Amino acid sequence: MHDNATEVTAAGIARLAGVGRAAVSNWRRRHADFPKPVGGTETSPSFALAEVEAWLRKQGKLAEVPLRERVWQQLAGHPEGPLPALVHTGCVLLLIHERPTVWLDASAGSDARLAAILSGALDQVLIPRLGGPAGPAGRAGRGARGAGGEPGPGGAGAKGADAGGVNAGDGAGDVNTGGDAEGVNEAAHAGAVNAGALTEGVNPGARAGRVNPALTSPAVNTSPTPSPVNSPPTVHTAQPVHAAPATSTPQTTPTPQATPALRTPTGPQLLLSAPLLRGAAELAAEMGARQAFEFLLGRHLDANPRQYTLTPAELAGLMADLAGPARTVLDPACGTGALLRAVATRPDQELYAQDSAPELAAISALRLALHSRATVRAAAGDTLRADAYPGLRADVVLCHPPFNERNWGHDELAYDSRWEYGFPARTESELAWVQHALARLTDGGTAVLLMPPAAASRRSGRRIRADLLRRGALRAVVALPVGAAPPYNIPLHLWVLRRPDRAPATPEVLLVDTGRFAGEGRGGPDWRRYGRP
Repeated sequence: MHDNATEVTAAGIARLAGVGRAAVSNWRRRHADFPKPVGGTETSPSFALAEVEAWLRKQGKLAEVPLRERVWQQLAGHPEGPLPALVHTGCVLLLIHERPTVWLDASAGSDARLAAILSGALDQVLIPRLGGPAGPAGRAGRGARGAGGEPGPGGAGAKGADAGGVNAGDGAGDVNTGGDAEGVNEAAHAGAVNAGALTEGVNPGARAGRVNPALTSPAVNTSPTPSPVNSPPTVHTAQPVHAAPATSTPQTTPTPQATPALRTPTGPQLLLSAPLLRGAAELAAEMGARQAFEFLLGRHLDANPRQYTLTPAELAGLMADLAGPARTVLDPACGTGALLRAVATRPDQELYAQDSAPELAAISALRLALHSRATVRAAAGDTLRADAYPGLRADVVLCHPPFNERNWGHDELAYDSRWEYGFPARTESELAWVQHALARLTDGGTAVLLMPPAAASRRSGRRIRADLLRRGALRAVVALPVGAAPPYNIPLHLWVLRRPDRAPATPEVLLVDTGRFAGEGRGGPDWRRYGRP
């Protein structure tokens, strides 16, 4: 079924017909019957995909639009934008992957019937697979984990306080259950894409039959006045250092909060996406649901290279290898889940993700659920200001944090309990992420972070680095070759840290320089030739 509303640019037409953009410009000038623009701008017009297809066939320039290209054009031209379209598509592909017969029944009929049935059908998959955040009771039930990942004295481990559902806690906190196995790797932040400080989370709310309706309000990222989800401990809500004078009227600053990363799309939303969803189902039948999602996500990332800071798949694999096997893994700046996707699977595994961009958090959750059978928990929110997992103690933390951020919460978080090794300066956001990672580790747990080289030498971070060394938290620094990850002109570092279970008698740190593996230009190292350095 074709979508008469989908628009395509000249570049898209060129890709459809297998020609250059200059050829498309010539067609527009030489053929009076070439479709007229229906949108875009004067310098970058867009055309109706159905009209373009018909014209190309009439001219003998196209026998049939390749399925992959048609679905991609539908996604790229979605009225709500490509990211919401990717989320809707991911939900349906997860349904097809988990319960193909349910999709076949829902799709047998008109688009209106599909949209009416599909929203409820998605609950059958999204609730068991992605669950919802546990509330305070759920967090209390989660005991500290040992290095082997076994539940501690708290008891309940991965499940929240409620025994009757998957992660259906009583208010806020932990998030989601998990995916399948294998899959096609991706780029990103959004990657991861690592997306820098973007967003995520998944939750059933107060209403029973839905996935991730907001816990206390009807929409994601609504006004901050409702009671917060996963609100940080009281140390996170300290008043700014420069408070108003006592004589002035007290000003209340809303406490940032993590929000659900994924909610079941509504019938009207799905109706708008119906042609895309049918096309995605055809693509899944051709190449598999997991691979179809990876293809569409990869095309989006390739088409928008400046919007995302990506963690290359090879580097993500290296970071996961350095951390070692783990049952419980956290990425507090997950982007599109590249780092968590690189983790070796194991039974009863739990993957926790958070990002400040809601769509990227949702994409990450869906991607991980399609990739493995692990329990997937994802949250959207500013990790440093609104940590979604304050009670979590993970075996491993993997992170590609945003670099050189000044607005990371320095003024609000002066008395935060995470600054065990010292309060980071405003210019040391990376050291804030390092200490956040250490605070979310179980004793003896390992964290691997991608860091800018300046973080190892800036004077303002000297005391924190010294304490990390003195107490045995910083175990290794690996200088990567130029081009290993963006920004490609800088030789980034990997910091390998461990949460000390006891003070070392003689602190030691391993320093590794892999600069000789650098490749030529932006290509970076030849990972396949040298292996992971």
